[in-house]
Amino acid sequence: MERNQSFHWSDYLVFVFWLMIYSLVGIYHRYRSQINNFARRVLRRNTPQDKFQKSEVDDLFLSNRQLSLLPVVSSLMASFLSAVSLLGTTAESYLSGLQFICMIFAYFISFSITSEVYMPVFYKLRLSCAHEYLELRFGKTVRFGASVMFCLQMWVYIALALYAPALALSQVSGLPTWLSIVSTGTVATFYTALGGIRAVVWTDAVQLLVLTIGLLLIAILGIMQVGGIGQLWAVALEGKRLNSFSFDPNPFLRHTVWSLAFGGSGMVMSIFATNQTQVQRYLACRDILTARRAILLNIPFNTVFLAVQLLCGLVVYANFVGCDPLRAGQISRHDQLLPYFVMLIFENTPVIRGLFLSVIFAAALSLFLHPALLMLSFPCITTATSTVSSGVNSLANVWIEDLILPWLKIACGKSIRPRNKSFLAMALCELYSAIKLLNSISCLRNPFICCTLDV
Repeated sequence: MERNQSFHWSDYLVFVFWLMIYSLVGIYHRYRSQINNFARRVLRRNTPQDKFQKSEVDDLFLSNRQLSLLPVVSSLMASFLSAVSLLGTTAESYLSGLQFICMIFAYFISFSITSEVYMPVFYKLRLSCAHEYLELRFGKTVRFGASVMFCLQMWVYIALALYAPALALSQVSGLPTWLSIVSTGTVATFYTALGGIRAVVWTDAVQLLVLTIGLLLIAILGIMQVGGIGQLWAVALEGKRLNSFSFDPNPFLRHTVWSLAFGGSGMVMSIFATNQTQVQRYLACRDILTARRAILLNIPFNTVFLAVQLLCGLVVYANFVGCDPLRAGQISRHDQLLPYFVMLIFENTPVIRGLFLSVIFAAALSLFLHPALLMLSFPCITTATSTVSSGVNSLANVWIEDLILPWLKIACGKSIRPRNKSFLAMALCELYSAIKLLNSISCLRNPFICCTLDV
């Protein structure tokens, strides 16, 4: 079947539009006070006095611990919602059906334990970094080891989270891989370095909204394409894609209720209970009640979002039943299914394809920015952006609080002045982001990485 493998100019226009929105969020939060004061002068309103003492460093990493519920909930969801997981979950539903929906049991277990056991400890200690607790409990050596392992983990994760979706889109649409990586990384670095954690969480909120709308739009239009929800259900039932619940205790089965509920809860808790990326958001909340609500609200929100991703996989399956694109040689890997579906079905509606491009890269952006601060067009751009920004932000915080400041105290017997600390954070953000871009681009010439992703 002939198809147009290139994006229309309107697709790129939508893509650039969302990149500009994310950049403007960073600019606003960097110069928030000046912009608000100017607006009040224009409107002739009195400037209110701050109720708390501002710290430039705390504002960069923790937003002076004054974040409200909405941005924190959205950011918690978006931070580890990478483009890799988006494409992978859709492919999982296409190949195996709705078995993965049993992850909702893991959400109930892990988020409940996190909100009642882990988060209160971090919040009441008023820490600036999750690894500080390890020093208080076990000593400096344990804290240093955990910080190094975290940096290595995020280093690899962010590079692959940028590279994998860019590669999938490149092979399906012809979009240059290097262009995807550079545009995503540059924008994420820009708004994270300028606006700090406040810019990251608010862009996460925007990205999550774009991502949700984009996936719903793809699902609805795909259902219409296949002939309605009844036809979708019939095709999925005939293809045995609705056999979701297996209570077999055999641990060697691919998925069961037990493996997803208990094994999945351990995986989710490793991210949301102790990972610096998520703990940093709890610590930035205005009070412990807000932090607890933000965590618990992730149960219904993640459940709905997982269901939408799995629905998109069923939609792709129903449209391609009897003509698998991989067997037909149209794609080389199953993680290309969703981009291929969008490019094929919406060939004559370019704006939809542009929205999808935005979704994928939004997810990548969120992760990329975690490391630097250390402390969707639709599904594609949103996922990439969210991943990058969250990662860079966390890495910068960890480097400063866990590695640089302790070393200075030991070597020189002194600390860094707050203003210099703020400048160092921004510089680290830029440096780490540049290194991540180089790492992702280096994957293009790394046969080991390419072969691994092909599997």
